[in-house]
Amino acid sequence: MDMNKQKMLTKLKRHQWPMYIIVILAYMLTLFHRMTPGIMGPDLMKDLQLTAITFGFMGLAYTWVYAIAQAPVGTLMDKIGARKGITALLILGGIGGFVFAGAQGFTMLVIGRVILALAVSGFLIGGAKITSAWFTSAQYPLLWGLFMGLGALGSVVGTAPLGQLMDTVGWRPAMVFVAIFSFVLAVVAFLFLRDKPGEKGLLTPDELAGIAPIATDDAANAEQAGIGTVLKSPLLWLVFLLSLGGNSHAQCFGGMWEGVYLANVFGFEKPMIGSIMVWYAWGIVVGCFLSGVIVKALGSRKTMFYGVILVALNWIWLMTQPGTIGVTELKVFNFFLGGLQMFVISTTFIFCREAFPVSYLGTTMGFLNTSVWVVAAGVGQQIWGLIIQSVSRGVTPYPVSAFTACMWFNLILSIIAIGCAWILMTNKKYSAASQTSTDEEKTA
Repeated sequence: MDMNKQKMLTKLKRHQWPMYIIVILAYMLTLFHRMTPGIMGPDLMKDLQLTAITFGFMGLAYTWVYAIAQAPVGTLMDKIGARKGITALLILGGIGGFVFAGAQGFTMLVIGRVILALAVSGFLIGGAKITSAWFTSAQYPLLWGLFMGLGALGSVVGTAPLGQLMDTVGWRPAMVFVAIFSFVLAVVAFLFLRDKPGEKGLLTPDELAGIAPIATDDAANAEQAGIGTVLKSPLLWLVFLLSLGGNSHAQCFGGMWEGVYLANVFGFEKPMIGSIMVWYAWGIVVGCFLSGVIVKALGSRKTMFYGVILVALNWIWLMTQPGTIGVTELKVFNFFLGGLQMFVISTTFIFCREAFPVSYLGTTMGFLNTSVWVVAAGVGQQIWGLIIQSVSRGVTPYPVSAFTACMWFNLILSIIAIGCAWILMTNKKYSAASQTSTDEEKTA
């Protein structure tokens, strides 16, 4: 390496790691705000006299706004850049936090949550774009898994630590503190983030490392690409079905119906339910970390294939003993439920970085996040409700047969996901772009 490149590499390292930390902190806010209603719920319902219906609507509004915003926010990130996008969203998050903290009634509370949902919808995508631009293609899988794993710790911060802060100062000051943090991080992001190394007079990380660029579409055409170009790609729809099959179990069960299942089938109280489901949260963290390591060893396509098979096997394990499984086994199941969910999802994002031009990576990831959230969380959770209502005829406690019937829905999605993963792994038409990247990573 000549002296000029060595100086560039030193300068690159000086800039890339602070930016990486900034986008991780921003992404932690996504998971943090997703968890806060569970901790703040009792205080919100008491102080603002919310009913179960109005409190549930607040959660519904957040989920749908977050899901639908993914695609347009991703496209916006592609057009204006991650630096401006992340900064603007952090400012929006600060505003949403203050609106939420100052709410004196249901309407303003929902408006605050909607603003927060919009704000956090782009931190995953922005983090992907910054990490992709400032690190080599060989580094990306491991750093992406680390990014998602550390970001997932936001869900941990949004539980016990938030509860302790609320016990000390109350829920309103606690939310004000988080809002101020968002504003401070917005200033830091604007000052330190840069969309591309070229803005600092540097070559790309791959060029400095001597790695050939990933073979993708013509760059000039890619810059003009938008959601229409993305939707025309058969590759996108294969990844969507794979993501749906790998994610729907956790969204429908772990994210909505498991507490009801544990209470109705086993008669567990809240403390026991919490002690079981906390393993789901820790599984999410571990699954994110492992995804980057395994992709580095096997490549993204094989990792996705083996991942969705493991998702199906874990699900079948529960289906074979839905009314008799023990507490220890439930904890193990939950750990794998959360871990395998994020293992697959994190790997699909790594694959997208390999298979799609970086210039519309935000659009691609935004569409995938939107579609999977809408179908898995929005539609899937409602399908579970309809099936449970139909089988039980509305009589509580709901019988185990009602939940077993629902589980077949997700198993079918798993089988479809395995088929899609097999096509991506074996069909050269869909693996050429990522194969180039994987081969380069193994020789790097």
